[in-house]
Amino acid sequence: MIRIPAATLALICLAAPALAQQKPVRALSATVLDFESRGYVVRSAEDDGRTHEVEAISPQGARVEAIIEAATGEVLSERADD
Repeated sequence: MIRIPAATLALICLAAPALAQQKPVRALSATVLDFESRGYVVRSAEDDGRTHEVEAISPQGARVEAIIEAATGEVLSERADD
């Protein structure tokens, strides 16, 4: 009976560092500044924790909606906003 709790405790101790290693998230303001520096006019921006959603006007004048990975700033998708 003592082996089960000890094994469980060992698993918890091994799993804790893995759970703590989450990527730091960029601030939404950094994503907005990145878009503005590339000539976009940002109309709205939202942060859902894992991604940033930006609605903007491109340098060519098109309305776009972009999804950006919050941890890296990588643009995951950019499409015309209707």
